[in-house]
Amino acid sequence: MTSSRIEGESYFHLDNIVYSDHINKIIDPLVPQMMRMMKSYVYFNLFFISFGFLQLILLVSFISILNQSAVLALSLASVFLTFFSYFILKVYFQTKRPLQYQTLIHRYLMACKGLLNYQEGCPEHHIALANACCKLADHLHGKEYAFYRLPSWFKALDSYMEQMSGWWHWQDIHRLKELLLMTSVEENIKLVKCEPTNLEVHASLANAYVMLSGLYIDPRKLEGYDEDERWISSERYSAKTEEKFRAVAERAIEEFKVLNDYAPNDPWVHAQLAYSYHDLQMPKEEIKEYETILKLNPGDRDTLYKLGLLYFQEGMNAQGLRIYEELKRSHYKKAESLMENYGSYNPLS
Repeated sequence: MTSSRIEGESYFHLDNIVYSDHINKIIDPLVPQMMRMMKSYVYFNLFFISFGFLQLILLVSFISILNQSAVLALSLASVFLTFFSYFILKVYFQTKRPLQYQTLIHRYLMACKGLLNYQEGCPEHHIALANACCKLADHLHGKEYAFYRLPSWFKALDSYMEQMSGWWHWQDIHRLKELLLMTSVEENIKLVKCEPTNLEVHASLANAYVMLSGLYIDPRKLEGYDEDERWISSERYSAKTEEKFRAVAERAIEEFKVLNDYAPNDPWVHAQLAYSYHDLQMPKEEIKEYETILKLNPGDRDTLYKLGLLYFQEGMNAQGLRIYEELKRSHYKKAESLMENYGSYNPLS
């Protein structure tokens, strides 16, 4: 799924440049504050685990000296108290952490509303707040891998530090982006209620759903995916995440269908539907959208190529060959590569 080309371009009447500069002044100190808070949980875990294991090592090393039952009992009780305190505090912080994230986002939203003199029901304010949420989410992109940096002479270990950083902080960054993009969706829904028949408003809501679905999409489905490039949490591949993706993507499709009702002859709308159906693994529907685009733009060779691929992948070889011949006649540079997909359909899969 791709982002909307409209995204509040003409609908957003506030001074974008000035407003964006003010938003950056809020974001610049906020992101480091978020990162410090996340690091504090790591330091907490490392301190207690290190202290507990140090106690165990000392206990084992000097167990022959601590032969008096009372001293040995006190030493064991000290180790037990350390680990018991650790688990109690860990549960407390795990409960407290989501509330802290919500508080940080609430403060950010309040600061943005203060810039706008925010009024509920004002379309410009809703789109501005939605865009502010997207802006902060964009600033957080990739931050999970950038918490810890080694000196330049340890460059060879950078990939390991990135992996460790991602392992510690992926879930925190993911949750923050999720909260921000869900808030963006909520603001766009309020915007639709203000202007229910405005085409750009529905495009903005569809775009918000597309961005939210990007948090849940299986990275293996993305073009250019390299599994060796960066550590990715197994949660990205879970059934629960897939369920979230489908739910959000289906909402985006519904908004694109609204756009289609208002602008049935807009190729961009059908392209967005095609991308959505592709992500949802609905090839029949994807084919229909590309066929519609070709009716609107008969000379679009890139769309023709995509349609040819789908025909071969779905076993519709006769249609695929017709497209191959048409592309070859037009000297399309990727025409020959299209035939590499001939016979790729597996009826038993």
